Amino acid sequence: MLENGQFYTASVLIILHQLVEGVNKKKDKIFLVALSGAVISLTGYTSETFAHRGEMIRIAPVPAGSEVAGLAVNNVGELFFNAQHPGGKGEVVGDGPAALIGYIDGMDIRTYSGKNVPIPAEDSRSKVHVAAGEYVILGKSGQKLGDGTKLGAVYDSKGELMYISNDVDYNAFIPLSSKEAILYTAFEGATRKGVSGISRLRLQRDKGSWSTNLDKSSMLDLRSIGGGWILCYGEISPWGTPVFAEEYYFYNTMLWNHPDLHDADEKPTFMKGNDMVFHMPKMMNRYLGHVSNPYRYGQIIEMNYPASEKPELVRHYVMGRLSHENATFMPDGRTVYMSDDDTVKYTNPKWNTNSGGVFFKFIADQKADLSSGTLYAAKAKQDSGSDPNTTGFDINWIELTHGNNEQITKWISEYDGIGPKDYVEGQSNFISDADVNNWAESKLGKDLNSDGSIGTYPDNRPAFLESRKAAAALGATYEWNKLEGVTNTNGTVYIAISEITESMDKNWGHVDWASGKKDLTVQGDIALDKEACGAVYRGTMSSDYNLTRLEPAVVGKTTDGKKRCDDGGIAHPDNILGLSNGSLLVAEDAGKSAHPVDMLWLRK
Repeated sequence: MLENGQFYTASVLIILHQLVEGVNKKKDKIFLVALSGAVISLTGYTSETFAHRGEMIRIAPVPAGSEVAGLAVNNVGELFFNAQHPGGKGEVVGDGPAALIGYIDGMDIRTYSGKNVPIPAEDSRSKVHVAAGEYVILGKSGQKLGDGTKLGAVYDSKGELMYISNDVDYNAFIPLSSKEAILYTAFEGATRKGVSGISRLRLQRDKGSWSTNLDKSSMLDLRSIGGGWILCYGEISPWGTPVFAEEYYFYNTMLWNHPDLHDADEKPTFMKGNDMVFHMPKMMNRYLGHVSNPYRYGQIIEMNYPASEKPELVRHYVMGRLSHENATFMPDGRTVYMSDDDTVKYTNPKWNTNSGGVFFKFIADQKADLSSGTLYAAKAKQDSGSDPNTTGFDINWIELTHGNNEQITKWISEYDGIGPKDYVEGQSNFISDADVNNWAESKLGKDLNSDGSIGTYPDNRPAFLESRKAAAALGATYEWNKLEGVTNTNGTVYIAISEITESMDKNWGHVDWASGKKDLTVQGDIALDKEACGAVYRGTMSSDYNLTRLEPAVVGKTTDGKKRCDDGGIAHPDNILGLSNGSLLVAEDAGKSAHPVDMLWLRK
């Protein structure tokens, strides 16, 4: 996300981008990135970073059962954020609670140094409270829009309403003038129903405050990119394009066309149904009107020309297929860090449906062009201790391979049309674990599975289509539990870990990436004392924006030895947003067992 000088730069570039729309796009973008450096200098964009210890200020509690999401700050310091799934409801049903999209009017988050907002009394937990100013609601799930749709609504291929999502997440603020703007908001789906949406709210400023012109607002049709699957957080690139992340919880691709996921039983196994994974691929089939291809989801999606009436969406397959929470861009216009959000907590032991996440890096071949580059995965070496408050990690990067969107698109098309009728028990219609192992063996020249031979694979598709498994097979660390937000402050990277539990717990042991079998006699790369309230880590960066180390910057504190977190600090950090003055915003996805209500924090 961008703020202050960064955001002003993006604003200027967006306007310029529209003016030169007819010129060659690649050359255009390179020019804009070069110009951004000059604009950054003019706006006083500095390299300040905050110290390890900093003041925590509670900026906003949200309604009971809600999660804080969609952090964004515009060029005058106005903070936008959402109240996701109020009452724990992932979709709007009848007169049930609706998710909120809004901002704080009357507060400049860049300069705020006031007091904590109190935790509201139990009878006052139905609205957003803020430390200063007023939370102005710009949209509620279910509101009627000018194009005839409803805010957050997803419609099938026949135009029938599937559901109205309450899972609002990423906000991208696009200024058109001092009095007009567009606010794009990503909707993750509706709990298990993973088909996503993006709204386009037309904002207008009157007497200093923003409001929404619903008659000029709409929902985007995502069928041009095959639909969206669990669109989570995002960031605006240095060249002014919003970038969306697909949080694709589908570790075992072979199950995508399993007949049990496409029959009338829509209950997961933990509710005595037969769905062995949480999300429902049948929903995407209904949205498209035909069988969906799992390799078309789990990507970074860039929006070109966001100020136009018809923005262009582009999937960047070369940046890997994983459970993208977010991607954060370095000032060089080439280096991108990406968080992979998953947890073994929800795995189906028979099918090995979930694992810990991998921390990824992508380096584009050219500035402002994400269509080709090299994908890397982090290998962590833990310090000698295990206290999460003090223990850090040295980071080395394992190269997966180099590629481009064009070639990967051709590989993906080979899996189109595969449906439940093609499923064979014990086999995969997609890239199998054996394929991934053979690819890794051929790359490393080693016999990794001790079968007495070194496998081969004809191309590099496993790296881009099964990125987490490919990274794990090469030796990358795949034990990050709920690796949530990733952001940067003038080139210094921060990552959020929702819970230091499960695969990060020193008592966990080690789980094989392919079989899911656990060995309690050994520890993995990460072996920390359990801290259920989570942490935010700060990266040590080299001059070329290479992250070489992670150290704890903000750590939660469990107060009951189980789930309850200290009300004076973070609980289960999710979205995080670095500000150019060195401060950090931390949004919670905590739940009532951890905090009375979820909160938004400012770390000075």
